Amino acid sequence: MMQCSLCGKEDLNFKCPYCNGIYCGEHRLPESHGCPGIQRVREDAKHRVSESLETEDYQEENQTWTPIVPEKKMARRPTKRARFSATEKRDLLIASILVILVSISIFGAPTGIINGIVVFASFLTGPYWWVPVGMISIFLLSFMGHELAHKFTAQHYGMWSEFRMTSMGYYLSAIAIIFSIPIFGTGTMYTSGASSKEVNAKTSLAGPLSNFLFASGLVITAMLSVFLLGPSTLNYLMFLVRYGIIINSVLGLFNMIPIPPFDGAAVKDWSKPLWLILTLALLSMLIVGYFVIPNIA
Repeated sequence: MMQCSLCGKEDLNFKCPYCNGIYCGEHRLPESHGCPGIQRVREDAKHRVSESLETEDYQEENQTWTPIVPEKKMARRPTKRARFSATEKRDLLIASILVILVSISIFGAPTGIINGIVVFASFLTGPYWWVPVGMISIFLLSFMGHELAHKFTAQHYGMWSEFRMTSMGYYLSAIAIIFSIPIFGTGTMYTSGASSKEVNAKTSLAGPLSNFLFASGLVITAMLSVFLLGPSTLNYLMFLVRYGIIINSVLGLFNMIPIPPFDGAAVKDWSKPLWLILTLALLSMLIVGYFVIPNIA
């Protein structure tokens, strides 16, 4: 049996007539494997529907034209529902576990995961068990939100997009877990089928933008908490807020580096002003996290 060009699965595979690639049953449709010829697929579909609706049968008995409408050949509207393959679900689960281990390892910095587990366990038995749980949740949401923002934006524009673990991702995760380094490098979101530079840039922009919105929401939360509750009772809450702002700012800024394969390269190539605005906005969030939040707490 031949291997699928996308996921490597050995199966009763199919050959795509538009890109000549070999794909398994799960990825055989052009929409499922991000076919480069997706525009031709859509044009052919429109052409077939148009022909079927315009077919007419001339009736000699009464000299009238009777249209013949074939059954169930109406064009299927593209769905906006998020699509996850079985392979992608598996890789997202692996990435989530690794991100959680990295976040636990940070508790034991700089001695690594073993000390991190000890510190984490000591918090769980005390009244502030929600602090490490909150940190892990923020770390995981920051990473997953960034990656899924890429995916949902790409699928919104009709592209194929799936998360995949990479060999380098496993190596980076191991280093992060052992040495308590907050590295976001477990995998990457593969996307294909972009119809224009603008669509590609918007898909790349979605990840860092999600981090900026997350950080901004935490800043607003901090301001409202101080106003409603007062600063004296917010030490641990402010610690969580500050942690979330810094993590999202660093993740967003890291991905706005204007060099391929970082997101910033596609954004800057499409719009330098937009790249500069978002970069400065993320930098301002980082400054707020480091210098403003501790002062108001």
